[in-house]
Amino acid sequence: MSVINDTLKALELRGGRGALPKAVKVPASQSGRRPLPRVALLLAVLLVAVAWAWWPTVARLLANAPVEPVVEAHEVAVEQVAEVHQAAVESVAEVTETVLADDAHSEASPAAPAVAVVPVTPPQPEPPTEPMAEPVAQVMPAPEHKPEAKPEPEPEPKPEAKSEAKPQLAIQQSPLSPAEQARQLWQQAQQADNPEPMLEQALALDPHLHPARLALIERLSQRGEGDDLLLSAARDYPQQAAYPVLAAELALAAGDNTLAEQWLSWSQRLVPEPDWRARRAVVAQQLGWLELASEDYLALLNAEPMRGTWWFGLGYARDAGRDLNGAETAYRKALASTDLSQQAREFVRDRLTVLENR
Repeated sequence: MSVINDTLKALELRGGRGALPKAVKVPASQSGRRPLPRVALLLAVLLVAVAWAWWPTVARLLANAPVEPVVEAHEVAVEQVAEVHQAAVESVAEVTETVLADDAHSEASPAAPAVAVVPVTPPQPEPPTEPMAEPVAQVMPAPEHKPEAKPEPEPEPKPEAKSEAKPQLAIQQSPLSPAEQARQLWQQAQQADNPEPMLEQALALDPHLHPARLALIERLSQRGEGDDLLLSAARDYPQQAAYPVLAAELALAAGDNTLAEQWLSWSQRLVPEPDWRARRAVVAQQLGWLELASEDYLALLNAEPMRGTWWFGLGYARDAGRDLNGAETAYRKALASTDLSQQAREFVRDRLTVLENR
């Protein structure tokens, strides 16, 4: 404001409000041309002063004014305002230069009064404040680009460790029932060199397959290991005559006739299968139980009347029991059969010769 006051005082002095020095004479030709540029300079200076005084208020109004959500339009408006301010500054600078040039020309002239002219620096327009762009950024938020989640690679399946296949007699799935599979194993075991594993698997499938268990006991008895299995089988299946008959055979083979008779007495209350009945008849004949032996052979002959072996056994039991007529009849039936061995035939002929000549 001090610059404006100094300028006004200088203008008052030039306008005739003060007394001019008497030694200075103003030419008549220049007095008519000077007032117009000075008035223009005064108006320009006043405009610049007003703009300088009101610029903070205008800037606050512009900052508080609603901003359209278009970034490009705001930038164009800011550029236009800057261009207007720049043009105003340039025009004020030109006017100031013109006034200074005229003043310098007047000072150089002898008739011009010596007046000190202070150069006026026009106010520089403040650049637009950055907070004006903040609402725009709030209206149009930049889209966030989230990195796409990359699918994790699936773990490759680890190769399974190959286990060495051990030979096992595992039973494969079959449409046959467990009892039928056990019987097949029992049949295969009869032809195998080492039938024990097959017999054990057959019994695991069908515990009631007694022929397989009896065969396994006989195999184990050859090594002296079948006693426990035989006792447990006779205890678990007391109606099976084959187990006490086998026990009597093993005891008789071991020379224990007392134990053999105990087992034979146990089996006497039971009805064994045909094969085991024939074996019991032999054990009974060796132990002197001739009546039991004769009963077993007669039962076998009822089922197979043409079997020479049964006739031979019956004749031998009767011969040992002093039933000579019954023994002779049985011997002749045995010779008439076709399944008698050659050794048994020779024995029968010799006995018939003795019985005929008695």
